[in-house]
Amino acid sequence: MHDTLKRLHGGRRGTGTTLDRFRLNELVSHIAFGGRRGRVYRRIVSLAGVRPGDSVLDVGCSGGYLARKLAAAAGPSGHVTGVDPSQAAIGYARRRTAGTMTFAVGVAQDLDLPDSSFDVVTCTLAIHHVPARQRAAAFAEMYRVTKPGGRLLVADFDPARRPLPLHPGARRMHRAAATVGPLERLAAAAGYRVESSGQLPLLSYVQAIRQP
Repeated sequence: MHDTLKRLHGGRRGTGTTLDRFRLNELVSHIAFGGRRGRVYRRIVSLAGVRPGDSVLDVGCSGGYLARKLAAAAGPSGHVTGVDPSQAAIGYARRRTAGTMTFAVGVAQDLDLPDSSFDVVTCTLAIHHVPARQRAAAFAEMYRVTKPGGRLLVADFDPARRPLPLHPGARRMHRAAATVGPLERLAAAAGYRVESSGQLPLLSYVQAIRQP
């Protein structure tokens, strides 16, 4: 397992970790969730509060697994944009895109997107790839592109739980909790009003709103 996890991740380039073998990561994630990944991600869509017609941003979208579920919730009148630093993942997502979805290469802490342009912003299992010192910038960028009254849903490895054996991302979230704070603190510092937080299998999450 340790060798597999090492092959999943490319080197750090100052902006975070890029998953080079994202399809292998999909398999590892499925195994880690014990076959519950689909159910957990449907719950994430529900927690995000995506409604028909919404404009949605999925930060750290990888191959578009969650983005496709978000697009189904947003319906034909909505639109989902996925952003990920992996060119391979974005290429894969584009080959499986619907007409209401677009994908672009980019990083959470420097989103090349207009201000106040999304009703919903999601970020799942991506924050742990952002260096701890840049996570506040990532939340600030997500806040910037959220419409006033728009919603944020961020989920990542739960730092309060024992890290998954040999998983570097889970260990990073565990270490960072003491220095940069939990997801709720990061969201509040960016300007969001935190509505709730909680746990899912393997994950903790925060729901927040950019006040009108």
